[in-house]
Amino acid sequence: MTQRAGGVNRARTDRPVDAAPLLRHFRKRFPFAIPGVVAYGAFIIVPVILSLYYSFTNRSLLSPDADFVGLDNYERLVTDSRFLDTFAFTLILTVVTLVGVNVLGLAIAVLLNQVGRLFYAMRMLFFIPVALLLVIVAFLWSTILTDNGILNTMLRETGLGALATSWLGTPTMAQVSVILVSGWQGMSLAVVIYLAGLQTVPTTLYDAAKIDGAGRWSAFRYVTWPFLAGALTINSTLLLINGFKSYDIPVVLTATGPGHATSMIATEVIRVGFKLTRAGLASAMAIVMVVVAAAVTLTIVGLLQRREVDV
Repeated sequence: MTQRAGGVNRARTDRPVDAAPLLRHFRKRFPFAIPGVVAYGAFIIVPVILSLYYSFTNRSLLSPDADFVGLDNYERLVTDSRFLDTFAFTLILTVVTLVGVNVLGLAIAVLLNQVGRLFYAMRMLFFIPVALLLVIVAFLWSTILTDNGILNTMLRETGLGALATSWLGTPTMAQVSVILVSGWQGMSLAVVIYLAGLQTVPTTLYDAAKIDGAGRWSAFRYVTWPFLAGALTINSTLLLINGFKSYDIPVVLTATGPGHATSMIATEVIRVGFKLTRAGLASAMAIVMVVVAAAVTLTIVGLLQRREVDV
């Protein structure tokens, strides 16, 4: 018996699927997955469950006893001005790097998507920050952004001394510096991913668009951009995750100062949990960070995946 769908005759079958081969396949290979499952459970699942439990207690690192306090820790976070400032700066850094790195990374990738030794060398230079540890990146930039660092020296030597400022000494400029350094480090990987996406665009489509009279902008909008949907999703996911869990750069670059101007949620969790030994409150902060990061990431990635095309 056949049915017609979309102009094509398709055979219809009501035979049940035989699950026996799948079960045999699973039984043969499951033992090889046991070490990974155990490790994942021990180092990921169990800590998350314990953190969730501790977030409802007044657990302290100095005492093995803990009393159940319900939502007290979460209510405290809502009224804690320092945590709210930290949460706001974390969101700002994440959003700014998400938009800025995607826009600039795509523009740079389009410029480098050409044939020639110079462009190959430039691609290697843009990939270097990916291979550097975040601690090294932050340390290098700390020497550049100090009051007598390379940046201010160059500004003074080129007659732009009026632009020289204390990049790490004031709250606003310290926040700007942390955002710029975080974006600079994330830019390199974004450029590489966009370059990989540009390599997948068939040249025949550009030829066809040119024959149809399409200009550069039209060719980019209707030919290049659809093929970069997957690259945009990957970059956005990585930038969101890295933004919410940012720790190394603010700590090394500014020591989360001045004051706590550049404190992130991750740095605040460490401070409250280990310095103040308030494991229960720190666990609540960590749970809030995970929930917000997951909600924002899943929402944005879900929207981006809708425009992905199968090429």
